Amino acid sequence: MDQKLNLFKIELIPDNTEISISEDETILTASLRNDIQHLHACGGLGMCSTCRVEILSGEENLFPKSNSEQTLSDKLELPSNIRLACQTKVKGNIKLKRLLLDQKDLILSNQMTKNSVGSIGSTKRLALMFVDIVAFTPLSEQLPSYDVMYILNRYFDDMGTIIKKNGGDINNFVGDAFLAAFGIDDKIDSVYRCTQAALEILKDVDVKKEVFLDNYNINFDVRVGIHYGEAIVGMLGNAGNQRLSIIGQSVNIASRVETANKEAETRLLISEDAFKEIEERAEVEDFVRVKLKGSSQRSTLYEISKLKGQSLVSTDKKIFESGMFWDKIMLSEDLKNGEKKKVNLDEKEILLVRNNNSLSAFSNLCPHMNLPLEMGQITEDNEFLCPFHDSKFCLKTGAVKKWVLSSAEWMPDEAKELTKAIKEIPLDLLPVMDKDDYIWLGLK
Repeated sequence: MDQKLNLFKIELIPDNTEISISEDETILTASLRNDIQHLHACGGLGMCSTCRVEILSGEENLFPKSNSEQTLSDKLELPSNIRLACQTKVKGNIKLKRLLLDQKDLILSNQMTKNSVGSIGSTKRLALMFVDIVAFTPLSEQLPSYDVMYILNRYFDDMGTIIKKNGGDINNFVGDAFLAAFGIDDKIDSVYRCTQAALEILKDVDVKKEVFLDNYNINFDVRVGIHYGEAIVGMLGNAGNQRLSIIGQSVNIASRVETANKEAETRLLISEDAFKEIEERAEVEDFVRVKLKGSSQRSTLYEISKLKGQSLVSTDKKIFESGMFWDKIMLSEDLKNGEKKKVNLDEKEILLVRNNNSLSAFSNLCPHMNLPLEMGQITEDNEFLCPFHDSKFCLKTGAVKKWVLSSAEWMPDEAKELTKAIKEIPLDLLPVMDKDDYIWLGLK
C-alpha cells in the first residue's frame, strides 16, 4: 500500500491486470476509472447483480455489505465471497474475478433473475430422492399412447402431492423417472422428510398396483433411492427458458442408489450419508454392501421400513392437497350450522360461514366499500346480507343477488347516487374444507 496516496491493489481475473483503488471508492468505480469494461446494468445503484465479483483472496480486506447489497444478496442467496462491485469498498489488497463479462452474460443474468426469488448459483446440502418406475418401457409398449400419458400424469400428480406435503419439490423429470429435493428452502430435517415421503410413495403405489392391474392388466411398481450431500442449486437453461436446477455428484449418487435396488431386490434404499441423519429414528429392514457405478469403493445402503416419531419441522398446521397448501384454522365443531366467525390469517381478516351444512370463506371486507362484513346476516336462501348497503351474495358461488339497495342516512344525495353507480362485484370465495375434524383454508 502507498501510505501517501492511501491506495490498495486489485488483481483482476480474467483481465489479467492490476489496478489501484482508494479507500473512498468502490470496486466498480476503480474498474471504470481504469477502463475495465465492468458491467453495471442498474448504473451502480445496488439494484441488480450484474457487477458481481468473486473474491479469490483478501476477503478480510472488504468493508461490510451495505443495506442494499445485503438485501440483494439475501434474495439471490449469494455466498459471502460474491460481492457487488458497485457497493464494495476495500481496506487492503484483494484478488477478484469478474463474473459477467459481456452483453450476452448481461442478458442471461437478467433472464435468470427477472422472475426468480431464489438462488442464481449456490451450494446446499440437500436430501435427494430419485424415483423410477420398474420396467416402464416394455410396460408402456403394451398400452395405447393415451393410456400411457394418463397413467404417468396421474402418477406424477399424486407423487408431487406427497412430496409437497413433506416439504420437498420435484425438480426434474427424466422420462418416467423424477428427482425430488428436500432442503432447498433451508428447512431442517430434510432427510427425515424425504424418507417419510418415500415411504408414503410406496404405500400409494401399493394401492395403484391393484388399480392398474385391474384396469390395464399391467404390473406397476417403483424403486426409490435417497442420498444426502452437497449439490449446486441455480438457474439453468437458455435465455427465456431457465428453471431452478440441481446438479452435482450428489444427484448422480441418488440415481445410483435407486439403481442398486434392482440387484438388491428392494424398493427403497438410502445412502450411508443419509442414514447417519436419521439412524436413531429409522427402522432398518436390511442393508447391502455394493459398489455404486463410478466408484471403486463399496458403500453401505440401508433398506428403511419405518420411521419413528415425527419430523423436527412441525407440519401439523399446514398440509398440501389438490394442488395447493391449506392452513389449519379451527376445530370443525367450533363453527356450528348457521354461524359465522372472523379469523385472522397472514394479516388478513377472513369470514367463515357454515350454512346448510356447507362451508364458505371470504374476505371480511365488502366488495363495495371495503367495510367489515362480520355484522352481516345469513338468510334463509343461503345468501349473505351486507350490513351497510343491503347487498346480497350467494354463499355457494359468491354471485351478487342484490346490489346496494340503500346507503347511510348521513351520506349526501350525490354520494348516495355515486355509491349506487359502482358496478357489481361478487364475493371472492376462498377454498375451504372440513378434514380430520378441522376447518382448513387455502389462500389463493
